[in-house]
Amino acid sequence: MLNLAPVENFRRLWPQLSTVCVLLILFWGAGLGAQDWAERAWEASWITHPTAPSREFAVLHFRRTFSLEAVPDSLPVLVSADNRYQLFVNGRRVGEGPARGDLLHWRYETYDLGPYLQPGNNVIAAQVWNYGVDGPWSQHSYRTAFVLQPTSPAFAGLRTDGQWRSYHNSAYSPLTGARERLRTYLVVGPQLRIAGDQFPWNWERQDYADSHWAPAKTLLKAAPAGLGSEFYWALVPRQIPLITRQPLPLPGVVRSGQRQTFGQEPYQLPAGTTDTLLLDFGQLENFFFNFSTTGGKGARLRITYAESLIDKAGRKGQRDATQGKTMHGVYDEFILDGGAKRSYSTPWFRTARYVEVIIDNPSEALSFQLAPAESFAYPFTERGSFKTAANALRAEDIWRVGWQTARMCAQETYVDCPYYEQLQYAGDTRIQALISLYVAGDDRLMRKAILLFDQSRTSDGLTQSRYPSNVLQIIPPYSLSWIEMVGDYWMHRPDTSFVQDRLEGVHAVLNWYHQQLLPNGLVGPTDYWNFVDWTPEWPWSESLRAGGVPDLEGGSSIISLQYALALRTAAKLCAYFDAPDFAGTYSARAERIIQAVSQHCWNAERRLFSDTPAGTTYSQHANILALLTDLAPAPAPQTPTSLQNFQEALLEKTLTSPGLAQVSEYFRFYLIQALYHTGNGHRYPEQLDIWARYLDQGFTTFPEKGGETRSDCHAWSASPNYDLLATFAGIRPASPGFAEVSIQPALAPFAYEAVVAHPQGVVRLSANPDEKNVHFEIELPQGVTGTFSLGSQEKSLTGGINKISVQRE
Repeated sequence: MLNLAPVENFRRLWPQLSTVCVLLILFWGAGLGAQDWAERAWEASWITHPTAPSREFAVLHFRRTFSLEAVPDSLPVLVSADNRYQLFVNGRRVGEGPARGDLLHWRYETYDLGPYLQPGNNVIAAQVWNYGVDGPWSQHSYRTAFVLQPTSPAFAGLRTDGQWRSYHNSAYSPLTGARERLRTYLVVGPQLRIAGDQFPWNWERQDYADSHWAPAKTLLKAAPAGLGSEFYWALVPRQIPLITRQPLPLPGVVRSGQRQTFGQEPYQLPAGTTDTLLLDFGQLENFFFNFSTTGGKGARLRITYAESLIDKAGRKGQRDATQGKTMHGVYDEFILDGGAKRSYSTPWFRTARYVEVIIDNPSEALSFQLAPAESFAYPFTERGSFKTAANALRAEDIWRVGWQTARMCAQETYVDCPYYEQLQYAGDTRIQALISLYVAGDDRLMRKAILLFDQSRTSDGLTQSRYPSNVLQIIPPYSLSWIEMVGDYWMHRPDTSFVQDRLEGVHAVLNWYHQQLLPNGLVGPTDYWNFVDWTPEWPWSESLRAGGVPDLEGGSSIISLQYALALRTAAKLCAYFDAPDFAGTYSARAERIIQAVSQHCWNAERRLFSDTPAGTTYSQHANILALLTDLAPAPAPQTPTSLQNFQEALLEKTLTSPGLAQVSEYFRFYLIQALYHTGNGHRYPEQLDIWARYLDQGFTTFPEKGGETRSDCHAWSASPNYDLLATFAGIRPASPGFAEVSIQPALAPFAYEAVVAHPQGVVRLSANPDEKNVHFEIELPQGVTGTFSLGSQEKSLTGGINKISVQRE
């Protein structure tokens, strides 16, 4: 045990020292404290257990005991681990991490242990786990290890080294095979079997006797990124806030042999009996499922988690319905040791609306107590909002479910879906990031995502489609989505140096695409997975291991126009950052591609753009992109009015023509952007019917797509929480950094209010119709200017309250 009492005695003597000595000591201490641990060598070593597997499944515990005569005001420490850790001081949870990244950008967290300390004996304890080859695909790893570095010289002795004690916990074992059993794409890592009779109960408390634990094995010294000649993990500071677990209300009991509700009294189960509890949390949540037991030695509990229940035909159907339905999902198993007040949970969160608890209690009476589950989601604060009179369009219900969808798909990175993958895909992330900006005004997770994708680039220049991921996947159109995400950040945040640093990656992606052009000027079949959208007309091919891919032969209008849009975004970025040569080159390339699509893919008879020059397949997607690029057939319309007339006709055919491949929930986002781009934001309510139907089906988060969808919670389907504000209320940035605001609201027969989080505060718009006019009140943050546009009216806006009345049509 480390005794820090002399240090505390010395601190108490400081006031009695001479002024000179005090100044010298303060100067020395401040000098060390001011050094940036992101740039200096750490004194701590990475540690592990001496005999536990280094790269296979393992759960390890570490402890460091010490004594204090007096509690310091603070004790800052830096902490990281491979794969994951939970940190405790004196039995109290301090935090968990590290925030996910890759080996060249391995995050560490900073904690102040001061509030957790006490006079006398103390212990710092950590649980570290690595799921090995069965681990989640979103997790990078080198080997199982832990590191802790105090930042104050006074507590340097607490750094991880051979004085720490270690324990290999054999109570945990992986449950694999869920992917095959559920017959679906499931890559979140194994579930667990936890044997209570092998668990070191109370290991995290200061009164636990750890003399039988092994001294920790030291590896190499920890080092920040860019320092030293060899390293396992290049350490960088965490860039996002810590996630604080929040207790959830106890679930309702759908059915049980005995129990009807959960409250203060435990659930008693006699020896030799079994029971099955079906619990409903009321909405889909990410949580740590917690419970405690007394007695029941040898009893086996199976906890199964599912987004929804299924009927006898395997269909999910109405999500609120439970009668005649059964559970089908991933599960954990717990084997009880019979001790008193044993608390059980899992190291990583589970996702579910419904939870089934099967209790097989063969030998002795069991007391089962359900504890509040703890939610796990990025700590967004809901600052934006959209409200209507009498919940018109069911907009407020859609908003509520959309926001829950966005929250469930954001933890230490954005994720496409929390139940099945927990992977950050660029296509989903662009939509998620815009929601974060508009609703929470929080750009930190977006900034991290942009940086991670930039760091994921391969030698040919493309970003990986999802990152972090230990399984390589490249979707070239998602690299274009990443460029658009950089453009979105530039327009919404005054963080120009960060955006400018991304230009090298932008150039690399566009250079790859330039090499894919066919002689006819279109982008043709390319390497990798050219995913565009989940639509029935582009089904999954098991032989190609790909789906959602349109016809590419002879050149794709869809991929080509996505490339052209990214070129235009890049041209604007380069012009802003004083790179006129690149700006001119990218603008010229974009126009050549647009003209090539006009020349080769316009069908004058159908008055639509085809997917390829062959003219055999047509989609909403190609024509949506034609609208977004202002594409028109030669000879081009000569005036803005003639272009507008052409676009109105093309939009109508895109929405109504039979025989077009239809957008799913992902690409519907771009359909809605085309509505706004062509001045048809007032038509957005037509699109809300899709989400209203999901409400009628009992969804509490929005799914990946319609029909018998795999995922009941998918990030890209939360787009109404952006478009109610940005398309219907029409609030968007008019200049980089959101320095100027453009407001092009829709006229509606009902009153509505939209609030958008802004870097300087909030933008607030209210619309109140009477028999003849709609009265708008617009509030901008002080110092922010903007423009109001509606029909032929255009008015300047200033910081503060602006009032405008517009005649109803």
